[in-house]
Amino acid sequence: MSLPAPLLPSERVDFLPEAQIDIEELGLYFSERAPEVENRFYQAIDKTVRVLARSPNLGERFPTQNPKLQGMRVWRIDGFPNHLIFYNSTGDRLEILRVFHGARDYATILDDESSTSPP
Repeated sequence: MSLPAPLLPSERVDFLPEAQIDIEELGLYFSERAPEVENRFYQAIDKTVRVLARSPNLGERFPTQNPKLQGMRVWRIDGFPNHLIFYNSTGDRLEILRVFHGARDYATILDDESSTSPP
């Protein structure tokens, strides 16, 4: 199953392609193991992103020495406390960067990605 219809008005929230893939992969994981959880997961993403769009400073600043990741924030997905949303906020826009299960080595993944991406 793919992502549900647009979660939020696109003029306020952008999901980077990597975040969209993360969400789709997590949704697929849930659909294969606990199908009843898949829709609840998508709804939780929607709810959490809406909260962050209204209050972008809720998330903790992600501790990093990498200048490309400075200012990035992280917040737990409502109802899925082991899943994290990584995002940036600029003005009235929210940019969803990645969505990970907390057991992943997300610090290394983010650092590796930022070192290979253009400035």
